[in-house]
Amino acid sequence: MNEQNSRPTGSVSDGQIKEWKATHKHGIYSIEVEGHIAYFKNPGRHELNCAMSKADNERALDMYEELASLTFIGGSDELLRDDQMFIGVCQELKVKLEGKKAVLVNL
Repeated sequence: MNEQNSRPTGSVSDGQIKEWKATHKHGIYSIEVEGHIAYFKNPGRHELNCAMSKADNERALDMYEELASLTFIGGSDELLRDDQMFIGVCQELKVKLEGKKAVLVNL
């Protein structure tokens, strides 16, 4: 964290967040790890398709790296570069890959 204001490294202004919300129709979210914060846009079909194309049993993190790089909009890129921080980011990105819950109703 920044010592001078105790905000996570990579924090942006409320105005910047408002601008991103207006720009990204699916919304935005942030992930914090060890005093760093990064901001991401919610993925659409294009980003999910690109990320899923990287799915491979032998290189499981490639999918998450692709999703993170396609949706990263600002903040501390240390979360994407530091291996230990990125593992934490991956745990949260799994939630985005699940999408909204749907219910199948047989008629």
